[in-house]
Amino acid sequence: MRSASISDTRARLVSLHGGCNFRDIGGYPTQGGGTIRWGRVYRAGVLSYFTDRDHPTLHDLDVRAICDLRRAEEREREPSSWPAHAARQRPTHLHWDDGTNTPTIRAFAARRPYTSTGMFDAMIDLYRALPEWMAARIRGLFECVATGSVPLVVHCAAGKDRTGVAVAVLLRAVDVSPQTTIEDYLLTNESGDFEQFLRTRHDTQLGLTDIHHPLLSMPDDIRRVLFMAHADFLQAAFESIDALGGLDRYLEKTVGISREQRASVLAELV
Repeated sequence: MRSASISDTRARLVSLHGGCNFRDIGGYPTQGGGTIRWGRVYRAGVLSYFTDRDHPTLHDLDVRAICDLRRAEEREREPSSWPAHAARQRPTHLHWDDGTNTPTIRAFAARRPYTSTGMFDAMIDLYRALPEWMAARIRGLFECVATGSVPLVVHCAAGKDRTGVAVAVLLRAVDVSPQTTIEDYLLTNESGDFEQFLRTRHDTQLGLTDIHHPLLSMPDDIRRVLFMAHADFLQAAFESIDALGGLDRYLEKTVGISREQRASVLAELV
């Protein structure tokens, strides 16, 4: 069995030529004395740019389900691609309707000054909005785990914001400590070299821009805020969860996960 410290990015990162922020959430201790199993849940960014050299690694992951948290327009622009001959069995691809009032960083940033401080505040706004909007997506993730559709990959565009919230909720639900959950989220700052990813794949959007406002033309200080994981962002999401009654009530009432399903998730992961 592998062991790794919480901050050992190298033990978690799945090295892929066309992967983006792709890593294993296994190995974390729970507050009840257990350990999250390796090779059950992977978190990642966009899955559109794998190369032939990635196929052996992808094959060995034996992924059974892919939970795509992105919006419809993102999926159309950058379809998830899991090479058929790199899989032991074809993974089930899951995605969800966007609904109304879809929160996007573009919309929140438009209401703030075009400065690094304005972008930071816009990111706080985004994270506050994500838990309620993502309820169906988080329910789908939990249902996948509860029914044994693992290993799975949960991803968005950069693997940072929507994936960060979904994975944080999952980790807290199986009794990983708040501090460890935040540290997993912050590993994006070590494993997600988004600027390099954009520069080497000119069509990449990472779900944050459109053809009229390319990310690489942004002022450096604003782009750094947009690309970084910050503890205050994730804290804003959990403040919204607290406003909905706390994690247990959020999972039961807002997300729609029963106690039995949550117990099954725990049994699969710990």
